[in-house]
Amino acid sequence: MSTQRRNTKRALKALVFVGAILIVALIGAVIYFYMLGDTIRQDERSDQITCGCYIIDPAVVNDCGDPKKAILFDTKTVSSDQACNVTCNTDLLSEYVLKSSTAVERYKSCNVRSISDARCQSMILTDQDGKLITGKINPDDEVNVEAEFDRDSYKDYTFRVNTQSEQPDRTEGTKIFKKITDFGSGDSLEILATATDSRGDSINSIICRRVVEIEREGGVGANSLVASTERQSDGRTKISQVIITVGQIASENVKVSFSFGTRFATIIAQDGFNVESAKGTITLTKANLYDNSNFAGGQSFSILDNHTGDLEITAEVFVDDVSIGVVKTEVNFPEIQAPIVEQPPAQQEEKSNFSASKTGAPSCVERVDSKNEATFTISVRNNAQQEEGITSIKDKLPLGFEYIAGSSTINGSAVNDSSVVTVTTVGSTQEIVWQQSNNPWNVPTGGQLVVVFKAKANSTALTGENLNEVIVNPVQIPEDPASLRAETTIIVAQDCNNIPTTPTTTPSTGILDNVFVRIAIGILLFATAWAVYTRPEGTKLSKMILDSDVYKDAELTKYKITNPKKYFEQKVIRGKK
Repeated sequence: MSTQRRNTKRALKALVFVGAILIVALIGAVIYFYMLGDTIRQDERSDQITCGCYIIDPAVVNDCGDPKKAILFDTKTVSSDQACNVTCNTDLLSEYVLKSSTAVERYKSCNVRSISDARCQSMILTDQDGKLITGKINPDDEVNVEAEFDRDSYKDYTFRVNTQSEQPDRTEGTKIFKKITDFGSGDSLEILATATDSRGDSINSIICRRVVEIEREGGVGANSLVASTERQSDGRTKISQVIITVGQIASENVKVSFSFGTRFATIIAQDGFNVESAKGTITLTKANLYDNSNFAGGQSFSILDNHTGDLEITAEVFVDDVSIGVVKTEVNFPEIQAPIVEQPPAQQEEKSNFSASKTGAPSCVERVDSKNEATFTISVRNNAQQEEGITSIKDKLPLGFEYIAGSSTINGSAVNDSSVVTVTTVGSTQEIVWQQSNNPWNVPTGGQLVVVFKAKANSTALTGENLNEVIVNPVQIPEDPASLRAETTIIVAQDCNNIPTTPTTTPSTGILDNVFVRIAIGILLFATAWAVYTRPEGTKLSKMILDSDVYKDAELTKYKITNPKKYFEQKVIRGKK
């Protein structure tokens, strides 16, 4: 009876050991195929490119180049073999109440040719009144952020506000929300919406990153004066621009008094300046500074024309005939030099603007006479505003194709191969070059150069799709070299009326997705357990497993963690053996 109990106990140990191995293998398989599936999805994304556009407020930033100044983003995703272009429609802003005085038609659309991470798809900033923030806020405003991702399965949704990580106020599906009222002491507020994907990588998309300026101007008052200088062609130096920093002036009754010490009279500008209340500046350009009609008394900055050396300029700003402050700056007028001889501007080299296209007919040929010929058409259009020249056109035939002598026509007229066409054999293929010996082909604006020729597939042509590429060589440097290349494909088949197709199937990424595999694994586990428990062979199998070095090493490792004392005892015993 005791022997049967020992055998049963040994059998149970063996069963547990085998089951543990199977469970570990099962977990490893699940992890492997999960990662395989994630890799496949990543490869699918790499076959696509995403481009985008964004809208900017010219009162905040004049030029494109900084997507962080965006108001709204729009994106487009295409396959990697296609051109990706998208333009934002500024009329979309009419759907919002804007936190800006800029007219809708003045907003600009900017392009982003490639967006590497578009998993955060949009981000909108509004103030406490629901107005769409276009790039500037006041210190007492609040900023409400709404960001949207492409799926709701990400983890650790976070807003980074001026490098500080903050949790969203709430999450609704793929959207996260945050209200920001503490802007710190800086002059700008940077906001980034991010999350973590299944592989632990952070989402970092330019679509969901914004920088907003904080206008911290105080009350009305003159704060600073900047006067820029510019050397003239006659060797003299003149003031080219004056900018006075003030508060947000609401009145249009503004005057500026300029004084230059005791050597020159005081002049008062009463017109010709640009008061930008939103920026808090008063600007006078060179043309207005030297226009006598803008100054009371008819004296302008021209009184300084012959001055050299340092000069202190004082400006006093009057609003509604009340002084709001005095500001000063010092300007240096160098000695009058010899007149500058203006060089004529260098003429820029004209660039060509051709676009090439290529077609072939029929789309399928066979490797037998009367069915192995194809006609190819090369079209080159001149998109420039002037006549442009083409030096040569080179066509590389597919492998196993051969040019048919005397088949070329240019703009509908047959040409002599000996004077225009050069055929070079390269391995098992041919390169054809069309080039006039003396002069290039001149193509007028909007005109085309069309080359038609024939080729045939011989016995070495490859079955399936074959690529035929053409390259155009213009006289002038091209604006876009990529537009000078074109290609087409032609199919070579045994029977063009019955072209074999290769079905596209998606392989299964999980062995356990099959019901029969699950049943088989279950039967295998049950049979193993039954044999070990009831059959003499099972007893032998369990004894063999328990006496194996693998099991003993595993048991010793278990003792090392759970029972150190027994671990050292067994290690000593095994060392003696």
